[in-house]
Amino acid sequence: MKSIRQYWKKDKPFSLREALEDCVLGKTERGKSFVYKKYYGYAMAVVLRYMTVEMEAEEATNETFVKVFRKMDHFDMHEEDDVLEKTFRSWLARIAVNTSIDMLRSKKPMDFFEDTAMEDMKQHAVVIDDRLAVDDILKLLNKLPDVQRSIFSLFEIEGYSHEEIGAMLSIPESTSRTYLTRAKQRLRKLYVEQFTVSQNIPL
Repeated sequence: MKSIRQYWKKDKPFSLREALEDCVLGKTERGKSFVYKKYYGYAMAVVLRYMTVEMEAEEATNETFVKVFRKMDHFDMHEEDDVLEKTFRSWLARIAVNTSIDMLRSKKPMDFFEDTAMEDMKQHAVVIDDRLAVDDILKLLNKLPDVQRSIFSLFEIEGYSHEEIGAMLSIPESTSRTYLTRAKQRLRKLYVEQFTVSQNIPL
């Protein structure tokens, strides 16, 4: 009976805390398997805000988990389980964002940044239409150029400042602001076109 009890105790489902501790100690592969399966979809959703090619997104997501497991001993595990869940998701998302940006830049070192000619820019601030729901924005993001999509996601979704974005992408802060404005302009144009078509309104 003792051996049976030990068997069931050994194979009982992990909690997040137990899985993370298992990853840090490197006892088994069960902890890594738990984290990977539970958070793969979440990490992929973050990556897809930056990468539109499915195979590249999968590659970035898998690379994200490689980095997560490699850096696990640097993650500060909070004592409260609810807080631990939130902080781990935030930490995972940050790694996913950085991995996506790094891969985009490495795959497209020359054409990641497009022309920023100011003659194409409107001089006034652009505000996204109030009718533009979050789900609509996420769908339309895939139609933006890589750099516009990335900077819009970093600023509007992930909450990075223009200074932080500039450091990540090795560009001036003013250039980050320029691309964000261009992204908002294009999103608004795409939304107007989509709204018009869906409502059968002639252009």
